[in-house]
Amino acid sequence: MTESRVTVRKVPIRAEDRLVRAGVHPIVARLAAARGVSDRSELDDALAGLIPPTELQGAAAAATLLADAIEAGERIVIVADYDCDGATACAVGVRAMRALRLKSGRPADVRFIVPDRFRFGYGLTPEIVQLAAELQPRLLVTVDNGIASVEGVAAANALGIRVIVTDHHLPGAALPAAAAIVNPNQPGCAFPSKNLAGVGVMFYVMLALRAALRRRGALEGEGPNLADLLDLVALGTVADVVPLDRNNRVLVAQGLKRIRAGRMQAGLKALFAFAGRSPARAAAFDMGFLLGPRINAAGRLADMALGIECLVTDDAARALEIARGLDDLNRERRSIEGDMREQAERILAEVSVSDSYSLSLFNPA
Repeated sequence: MTESRVTVRKVPIRAEDRLVRAGVHPIVARLAAARGVSDRSELDDALAGLIPPTELQGAAAAATLLADAIEAGERIVIVADYDCDGATACAVGVRAMRALRLKSGRPADVRFIVPDRFRFGYGLTPEIVQLAAELQPRLLVTVDNGIASVEGVAAANALGIRVIVTDHHLPGAALPAAAAIVNPNQPGCAFPSKNLAGVGVMFYVMLALRAALRRRGALEGEGPNLADLLDLVALGTVADVVPLDRNNRVLVAQGLKRIRAGRMQAGLKALFAFAGRSPARAAAFDMGFLLGPRINAAGRLADMALGIECLVTDDAARALEIARGLDDLNRERRSIEGDMREQAERILAEVSVSDSYSLSLFNPA
């Protein structure tokens, strides 16, 4: 039986006072100050408050490569990660590019793959490049991975396949020789929000792509309303447990507002149904503890392609069918984790620890 302990978070008094003087309710001011907010403007969740894509290093270069490929009718393959952040990032890319309407009438040729990490490893490995090459792409786009894939990018380059890396993880000593790298944490990037999730990075790349095609006069009209993808951005951002700095708060708040108004992908609506929650009262809790785990269950126990399909389909019946499968997988995942916890607790009960040592238990099975 573990003992619970409550620790009161320290609150910066000056920040709290500044917020109260600016008209923020004292309780809200205390909560906000404890989360690093020091100015009332940081509580503004209007979409206009987003940091512009022009400030994200590599986004313009990535947009140019994508625009060139789309206008030339070249195939683009997205290589996704196997968690909810990777799945939503992939869905944002697929949905945004498929929604583009060019004056030429040519649709974007975009596919995606989610390799089995147990067979092919994590990130863009040379083995995954060989797998992707079977689809004959001219451009590979990693989402939520790739910043450490030096060998994989080299393998793609050797095959004449250009690579765009979109990621948010910290880079290693060497960067891959990709045609473009978009990562707020890469050296030299002055983007103020270092806490973007993978889905946030991909959303910014899609904003830059639409802007590039507008400048070329290649789009019918103004192009798709990418704000319609903010439900996916909110889901991936919360599920990845990245810090909610001002920029991320705007992304999440705007996504939740759209969900509450009924403006969401068919897959999210289906996931809400199986979670027994009303989208009209959607909260970050739903993203992190109900929808996110159902998407993650696909990557842990089956194939994350199933989770991505749930997020990209517009067929409500198909979305419900997939969501039912994801719900079953999540129940199985919870059962497995419960068994593992009980096993660990039984082993721990047999261990006598007289001093304050740390203890790590590992079962290779």
